[in-house]
Amino acid sequence: MRNPAYPLTTTMFAAHLRRQLTNNARSARAPTARWASTSTSSSSSSSSFWRTLRLLSGASTLAGTSYYIGALYPPEFAHLLSPRSAPAPLHPDDPNAIAHIAELEDKLYHLPVLEEHRLREDRNEWYETRPYVNLPEERRVNSLTAGTLKGPGKLAIPPLVRARYDAKENWVFIHVGRALCGHEGVIHGGLLATLLDETLARVALLNLPEKVGVTANLNINYKAPTLADQFIVIKVKLDEAQGRKSRVSGTVEDMAGNVLAEATALFVQPRYAKLLNSTAVRHMLGEPSSSKEPITPGTVAPVPVKLPGGAQTLVDTKA
Repeated sequence: MRNPAYPLTTTMFAAHLRRQLTNNARSARAPTARWASTSTSSSSSSSSFWRTLRLLSGASTLAGTSYYIGALYPPEFAHLLSPRSAPAPLHPDDPNAIAHIAELEDKLYHLPVLEEHRLREDRNEWYETRPYVNLPEERRVNSLTAGTLKGPGKLAIPPLVRARYDAKENWVFIHVGRALCGHEGVIHGGLLATLLDETLARVALLNLPEKVGVTANLNINYKAPTLADQFIVIKVKLDEAQGRKSRVSGTVEDMAGNVLAEATALFVQPRYAKLLNSTAVRHMLGEPSSSKEPITPGTVAPVPVKLPGGAQTLVDTKA
């Protein structure tokens, strides 16, 4: 008689064997799957590392290139934020100083703004003069602009003035050096005020009865930094002349026409002016001469004059 449990036992054993084989197969495949996953993850991490390295390398190269270009050709705002210190001014008797002054004189005569002004249709209504050049030495030594501030790195050369014969307008060309700064590389605002006071005074005083006057009021609006070691032009015009009072206005501009400062002023002639000798003042201001030739090399009227230190300039001896 057959045992009825035998088929059930055989079936259960077969099922158990299949499960065991299946589990063994899964166990055999699992390490391979885990290894494949780890390999993929490692490959992805390696790729990300090299990509990051390339980005950092590119950024470093770009930053280094930008730094060196900026160091060689810094923009204007970089000069203002982190200016470079300039060497001390040369001694007036230094041969390099004399050569520098001669170079500035040559540049002055060839300034495009000056050359264009000399070709204007109304050029015959203007004359040129170099104030302070013929000022006696005993007076020059105690003069702020003609003496104290004169020299290499400062007001290296005398200003050149183009003025109307009717004394209504002046254009004054001045070179300002690195020794006249407040902030490094930027001309001191007080120095600009001094230059404005003197250039405005020239028009104002020539429109007063006795050609003698004092500053009663001076208002200045600074529009932009005036960088050192450049030529500037101060344009002055007469606004009103009445009795003992003259009102004038002017602008400080660079050679590109940018307005750096604006000013208005009132000059008053003292009541005792008639008792004063105004000859020296007239001579210092450089009143118009009979010559209408511009002060340039090769003209008949101007003659060379020695500047302190040995350099030469040209002046009209009739001024």
